[in-house]
Amino acid sequence: MKTIKYLFIGALLLGGSTVAMAQDGTKADIDAVKSLIKNKPADFGKQVKAFSKANKKNVDNLVAIGRVFYEADDTLNARVFAEQAITASKRNSAPAYILLGDICAKSDDGGAAAQNYEQAILADPKNPDPYRRYASVYRKISPEGAVQKLEELRQERPDYPVDALIGHINYISLRYGKANEAFARVPLNDLSRMDYIEYAMSNYHGRQYDKALEIVKAGLAKEPLNGTLNRIAMMCSNEVKQFPQALSYAETLFTKVDKDSITFSDIDYQNFGKALDGCEQYEAAIGKYKEALALPDVEASMKPALHKAISDSYKSLKDFPNAIEYYGKFLADNADADATDHAGLGILYNSYARTLEGDEKVAALEKADQAYANLIQKFADAEEYALWQRGRVNAQIDGAELAGRAKPHFERLIELITAHESLDDADKSRLFDAYSYLMRFNVKQKDSKAAYENALKLQELQPEDAEIQKVVQALAKAAN
Repeated sequence: MKTIKYLFIGALLLGGSTVAMAQDGTKADIDAVKSLIKNKPADFGKQVKAFSKANKKNVDNLVAIGRVFYEADDTLNARVFAEQAITASKRNSAPAYILLGDICAKSDDGGAAAQNYEQAILADPKNPDPYRRYASVYRKISPEGAVQKLEELRQERPDYPVDALIGHINYISLRYGKANEAFARVPLNDLSRMDYIEYAMSNYHGRQYDKALEIVKAGLAKEPLNGTLNRIAMMCSNEVKQFPQALSYAETLFTKVDKDSITFSDIDYQNFGKALDGCEQYEAAIGKYKEALALPDVEASMKPALHKAISDSYKSLKDFPNAIEYYGKFLADNADADATDHAGLGILYNSYARTLEGDEKVAALEKADQAYANLIQKFADAEEYALWQRGRVNAQIDGAELAGRAKPHFERLIELITAHESLDDADKSRLFDAYSYLMRFNVKQKDSKAAYENALKLQELQPEDAEIQKVVQALAKAAN
């Protein structure tokens, strides 16, 4: 979700069309108003009224002055000049209605904004700006209605890139499939920078990573140092496991793109690390993940994934102590960690134990055993898996001595599985391990009868196994 939110906002910040206003006003008047707003003299209100009075018939100036107030977030005075321009134009100024619509939109009054944009369309039906603005505010009420308004624009202006605009409206409405359909009707080379970004991201959200890469590459052919396009290319390349290419895009993003044009986030560092991981540059990957964690604005929701990534990289380096440390942080930060996540800690300790000998090996196995015991406490439905693992771990601790540490876990496992109405392959595999251990334990304890009974259970599970048949025959004689 974080990725979606981040790139959705990033795309909006990097583009968007600006209005080419037909009425720019007199430069001297506009500069004077800007100075007035900046300096805010004691007689500010009086001077504002003077501009209003001096321009009461000049629609161009009234709209332009209103726009200056609007851009300074003074919507009160902006509205005064917009309404005066509408009156002066005898309700026939599209730019004035657009300005008034923008003021309403800034105040979150989408209905009033749409009404004013509709009036602008009536005043100038061939001007695309009010159609675009209408669609932008109305899509919150009805994306279909917003698209329909753009289809009206197509009738008035068949030369205008309506399909790209429909794609944009669907994209910001999170209707990615519809966005893709609209963008696909535009020749790839005719798309704008924002079109490439939104078209690619629509495919990214739909997990069409190869298509997203095709779109991004077309955009990069025109603008190779575009930060957002390189970011998307890096992410998509990671998704399709083209890690060398992902690393190339990451390096461009971090070393060649103008630093003033982009702000790096935890997701950027995470994807850089993922590309390095994929290229088996594990230490460098760990560095990037840690840089992400060190960011002052790293989101709490990102921390578990970053800790897990660091753990996986340390595991690839066979640095199990650090892998275990960061896996513990992953679990501690992840309130939504499931049974598989918690089982992973036991697997790590078990893997660590394979690299050790003597007391250190036993200590690691005991930590694995505790992890599986905790798994049962947290997830009752994982008991059979955890008992199986506890049996296997404790059988390793037992070693050749067969001291019986694994016995209670395997016995409880047998009790649970044999209560099933039917057995699947996983059940049979776990039972085989349990009966095999118990048989060997019985032999060690010189309990031939119990050993023979467990051997028969093994034979039931694998009746064609010749070695098991020999064991059964041998134990039958010992039992008798």
